[in-house]
Amino acid sequence: MGLRLYLSEPAQNRLNVLLTSPYLCAKVGLDKGGLPVPQYDIYVRCVECGAVHPMRIRIHLDNGPLEKQSIAETYPGATRPPQLQAIDGHKTLCLKTGRMFIQQNHDHIFLVPSYSSERIT
Repeated sequence: MGLRLYLSEPAQNRLNVLLTSPYLCAKVGLDKGGLPVPQYDIYVRCVECGAVHPMRIRIHLDNGPLEKQSIAETYPGATRPPQLQAIDGHKTLCLKTGRMFIQQNHDHIFLVPSYSSERIT
């Protein structure tokens, strides 16, 4: 069960260029120069003030969302990739209070494509 997009050929080509830009992707694999994999920044809703703060972690996923989406929405009832399992219990700094917090609710942990210009709130 994945997201399926039906785009015109020019739109699909622009999306392919965007998702495989060397500034937005990592090269994974050693043979033939590697495979481009999109990068995602992780943001969390603060348990202290309710704002959304950056976790200051960037991960690479080959099947992540095209826009800001919670982990719960992206992987409903499915096993999360190891990169996302590794952030469980990770502390994040509240930028308003200066205190560290842990967000346990996957509805409040967001994957944001590194190329996204969407305002994070």
